[in-house]
Amino acid sequence: MAELRQRIRQQLDELPVVDVHTHLGTGGLWQARHLADLVSYHWVHVELARAAGGRFSANPHDDPEGFMAQTIPHFAAIRNTVNHYALIGILRDLYGFQGRTLTADNWRAADEAVRAHASDPTWFDAVLHKAGIEGVAVCFRQGRPTGSARFVPYENGEYLYAVDSVECLRQIAEQDGLIPRTPGELEERISERIARLAGEHRVRALHVCPYPSDEYPGWSYEPGDARELGAALARLLDGRRLSPRERRVLISFSADATARAAGCHGAVIQMFHGSIAHTRMLAHVVSNISYWDPQFLQSHAAFFAAHPDTVFDIFLGTRLPSHEAVLLSRVYYNVLVSGAWWHAFTPTTMATMFRDRLEMLPNTAWNAFFSDGYLVEWVYGKLLVTKNVLARVLAEMQAEGYITEDDTVSIARQVLYDTPRRVYEHLAY
Repeated sequence: MAELRQRIRQQLDELPVVDVHTHLGTGGLWQARHLADLVSYHWVHVELARAAGGRFSANPHDDPEGFMAQTIPHFAAIRNTVNHYALIGILRDLYGFQGRTLTADNWRAADEAVRAHASDPTWFDAVLHKAGIEGVAVCFRQGRPTGSARFVPYENGEYLYAVDSVECLRQIAEQDGLIPRTPGELEERISERIARLAGEHRVRALHVCPYPSDEYPGWSYEPGDARELGAALARLLDGRRLSPRERRVLISFSADATARAAGCHGAVIQMFHGSIAHTRMLAHVVSNISYWDPQFLQSHAAFFAAHPDTVFDIFLGTRLPSHEAVLLSRVYYNVLVSGAWWHAFTPTTMATMFRDRLEMLPNTAWNAFFSDGYLVEWVYGKLLVTKNVLARVLAEMQAEGYITEDDTVSIARQVLYDTPRRVYEHLAY
């Protein structure tokens, strides 16, 4: 089995890849400036802080040397984590690092190697080329590095899909500042906004992640009648707190309006579910925890059925709803499932998700990879993990007799490249 897995893993390195969701360009950063940029990736940062038993006083962006000095003693304690594996893979493959982990004796050499490429305008594309990534989804508002032609533009579309604040209404009215005040005006303005995004910015997807909170622990698709909807919108405009029912009704209406417009313009709706903000212990870093609302996907069956011309791509942050999401994708031809998000980005969880998909879905119905990366180097690191897991589950299924050796590479190419390329067409702009 080990030899079979290794052979498949080597074959995967020859395949092209599409990364269907990243946060590249956030804060103006596309590639690492120094080692602290890579080490402060939020889940490595969380793990190091947990090993230290508390926060680090040095800011990795303002004081990278101080941050490294504080974190170095704790790397030995996280050698077992998958984020550590990805980090060391980045340093090994891209910068020539040869150590088992970062230590007081070797981190400065690694830092110098990263800094040597910090201002190289060809480095961004060089890393994507080494990874075999031919398309990468980036929020259009971030722009793009000079010379790169690999981008799939998307928009952070929560303000369209999940209207539950006056701020959402202001964002929808961004063009002329005229805030919609009736349900009819709201649907019209959402449609106009999406038309502009698709036409002027060539947006191919809308990122939607209406985070649950202590005040509103979640929401399910629950359309209301005209009277309820009008009352909820009026209450929102008056600055009054919405009841959970009013919020569900209003979000369901805006989600319907967004789905209709997205379908008209060929924009995929990327639905994220499975994480909730929880920063009481580690307020200095992103420290979300996994979250699963059993009503969320179940309620969306009616939503998917109501919008057969709109493509939905589900991203899960926990393995619990994996089977349910796959079953939805199996019966709703406009629903896909993709990669693994945040807490689900571990080999055992990803293997569960990938086996569910391989056993129940055609390989035209799911995408194997999205990095959620903030720096191009982390796109590379997360792809290492994804390929390892995909090789593992394909080897298992071949050894168990469910697929043949000839099937493995063609399936891998389909879910790494062909399917996302088809779904997120027009890879470059």
